[in-house]
Amino acid sequence: MPATGQSQNPAASTDTPFAKVPLQKIHTFIEGLDDILQGGLPANRTSLVMGSPGSGKTIMGIEFLYRGALNDEPGIFLGFEESPRALRENAQTMGWNLAELEQDGRLFLLEGHFEPETIISGDFSLKPLLAIISGKAEQMGARRIVLDALDVLLRLYSDPVRIRAELHTLNDWLVACGMTAVMTLKPRQKNNSQPFLDFFYSM
Repeated sequence: MPATGQSQNPAASTDTPFAKVPLQKIHTFIEGLDDILQGGLPANRTSLVMGSPGSGKTIMGIEFLYRGALNDEPGIFLGFEESPRALRENAQTMGWNLAELEQDGRLFLLEGHFEPETIISGDFSLKPLLAIISGKAEQMGARRIVLDALDVLLRLYSDPVRIRAELHTLNDWLVACGMTAVMTLKPRQKNNSQPFLDFFYSM
C-alpha cells in the first residue's frame, strides 16, 4: 500500500505549465512586414506566399533577397516563370540594383526553364538542379532562397506519382539545406485536380 498522502497520478504533481519557446525568426528587412509577422519569417524553414498573377509574389521574393543581401545574408533566386533579365529590369524600377549584388557574390539568379518535351519524356529531375544550387549556396554562403512559380514547372508533369516524388525530393532538400526559403504559389483554383497543390498546402 502506498504511503498516506502520496499521489497515484504522476501528472497531478506537475502543476507548472509547459514553458513556451518562441520560434526562431529572421528579419525580412521589408518595411512593415516584420512587424506584421512579429519578427520575420521562421528561420531555416519554408514559407509559402500565395497570390493570383500580378499580386506581387515575385517582387516580394526579390525584395526578401535584396534586403537580405544588403544585410550580409546572401541569397539565391530560382524562378520558373521570369528570366533573370526581366527580374533585373523589374527590380530597377524599384531602385534595386541586383546586378551589383550579383557581381559581389551576394545574390544569384537562376532560371529554371526547361523544354516541356524534356519533362514529358521523363528525362528531367529536380536533383541535378538542386545539386547546382547546393554548390552555389556553399560557395557564396547563402542563407536565403526563393523558389518562384514552381507550380509552372509541375503543371508539365502528367504522372501524379512523379510529381509527388519530385516534391518529396524538394522537401527533403529544403529541410537539409539550412536556408530560410520562400516559395511562391498561385492559389488553389475551384475544382482543381492537380495533385501537387495539396502537397504544397500540407508543407
